[in-house]
Amino acid sequence: MHVRTVPARRIGIAAFAILTAALTQSAAMAADPSRPHKGSCSTIVTPVSAPGVFPQQLRIDSDCRLTHLGRTTGRTDQLVTPTGPASPTIPLMIANVTTYQAANGDQLYMSFTGAGQLDPATGNVTYYGTETYQGGTGRFAGATGSASVDGSASIFTNLGAFTLQGRIAY
Repeated sequence: MHVRTVPARRIGIAAFAILTAALTQSAAMAADPSRPHKGSCSTIVTPVSAPGVFPQQLRIDSDCRLTHLGRTTGRTDQLVTPTGPASPTIPLMIANVTTYQAANGDQLYMSFTGAGQLDPATGNVTYYGTETYQGGTGRFAGATGSASVDGSASIFTNLGAFTLQGRIAY
């Protein structure tokens, strides 16, 4: 019976190829540590300022499912400013800050800027914009990134929902 042996040189070349591939992948991950981030939230909106006072100040409590955070709560302080007359909808400028909190207590801080439309006849608000991640606590202490946001809410029921999709690094 003939036993075939693999020369040490072939083993060395194979080990070098595996090591090179691992280092290349590691360098690529270090060059772009961001990863896809997406999710959806349902919201409860509480007006803070009196009706007719602008910018309108709102507090928003969110129940979310977000990649990298899992089941998450959010607490938002938002300012909404009408930027034109109704024709038939009212254009809005929206800015806010939010703290998302993961189930383990880690927090992710973000700011949002966007625009929207209020239909005074139905009370429906549609909006879009960008949330930008600015650190946090725990694994999110140095978080960066951003996501596009699309959502809607009702000024009659004070309920809403939004989705987000972007990238995050932490």
